[in-house]
Amino acid sequence: MSYKLNGKKISMATAAFCAAVPAFSTDNQPNIIFIMTDQQTADAMSNRGNPFVKTPAMDMLAADGVTFTNAYCSYPLSGPSRAGLFTGKMPIELGVADNDDPLPAKEIPNSLGFMLSNAGYDCLYAGKWHVPTVEIPDYEFGFRKVSGMNDMKLVENIKDELAVKREKPLFLVTSFLNPHEICEYARSQTLHYGEIEIPQNAKLPVLPDNFNAERGLPESVMLHKQMMFRLYPTRNYTSTDWRNYLYTYYRLVERVDKNLYDLITELKKNGLYDNSLIIFTSDHGDGVAAHRWNQKRALFEETIQIPLIIKLPAGQKGMEEGSLTNALTNIGIDIYPTLCDYAGATVPGDRHGISLKPLLQGDRTGQHEHIFIETLLDGVNIRGWCVIEGEYKYVYYRMLKDKEQLFNLRSDKGEKKNLAYNPKYADVRKQMRNRMLEYAKKTNDIMLRKEMSY
Repeated sequence: MSYKLNGKKISMATAAFCAAVPAFSTDNQPNIIFIMTDQQTADAMSNRGNPFVKTPAMDMLAADGVTFTNAYCSYPLSGPSRAGLFTGKMPIELGVADNDDPLPAKEIPNSLGFMLSNAGYDCLYAGKWHVPTVEIPDYEFGFRKVSGMNDMKLVENIKDELAVKREKPLFLVTSFLNPHEICEYARSQTLHYGEIEIPQNAKLPVLPDNFNAERGLPESVMLHKQMMFRLYPTRNYTSTDWRNYLYTYYRLVERVDKNLYDLITELKKNGLYDNSLIIFTSDHGDGVAAHRWNQKRALFEETIQIPLIIKLPAGQKGMEEGSLTNALTNIGIDIYPTLCDYAGATVPGDRHGISLKPLLQGDRTGQHEHIFIETLLDGVNIRGWCVIEGEYKYVYYRMLKDKEQLFNLRSDKGEKKNLAYNPKYADVRKQMRNRMLEYAKKTNDIMLRKEMSY
């Protein structure tokens, strides 16, 4: 695949440009480039073996970095997920359960912008914020705003900033909207950055193996879908409609990959690519037709598992370039201590995440044995939680029928066989409920504590 640069067609292989004078960087405080997409499920990249999407820029990062194959968000919705990510706390601890919920004022001084600014970094933000305002207020969260939410002009808007020779290390967040425009597509609304045309002879993606795995879903999830028809018009979709949905989704991923390529190009041009810690991830996934689901909210693997690629600064010893790790990771609580660790900032004592720096440096001990994800099904106002440990995933929705789910992700990644009510798995179910009770006590989640005490 090729792109145009200054009107000339070039391949990804020719993208190693002669660098300008590198920006400030030391071994102790590397430049940090944090890149985030919106609503990108984990395998929506060609480097993850997906034949229906081409992502050369993401592939480049994967080839130069470490790919996490077991990374999750803390909440499958933008506002709560991002609030957790920038504070290192679970959304329930923050009181952030929906997109309009503000970050508590007492947490703002401990948010990443201020933490790294106080550690000596020049902190810049470009793109979507959504905590809870769509665009970040200038300096209010420790960041200087250098671009609003505009995928097509984001890199152009920050080019001059990337060319600055700094006396401080750089912490730059670039947050793209796409592939979130799949929400507008499903609602038959106008896409922000141009419509996706589907040619008559287009080779449409095949439907996932768990496309028809709707039977036996929690009643709360199905009621949520019925109540929120505006968000889930797909309930009337034909199989062809769903394949068109997937085609559009993957084109939106490719659209953001082009933006990412432009960013990488500028980073290389200004000597920032090699000497920076670069993190690429997304705030949550998408249903991508699994269980006939679009959107997010529900605790399906497709909605909660997200991409995570980390590229180390040049010269730092650690895991090999292009390697994979299955370390269980929750970006909502783990990115925060990781960035603080690299920046030399002290993490507040009430955070539960684990820095990924030791793992990236080759120490595989001390990682999570289990992680937790939360959600709220709006329209029915029903909370849900899940815990993942080993090969098992336990899901609990607070109300209605079939509210418990237990899956063996090793043998049933598509979550087609609920083991929660199988007597053979009673001990596993009990163990996972105990994990949730421990989590409820740690996070002071009174509702969950009450539910798990029965």
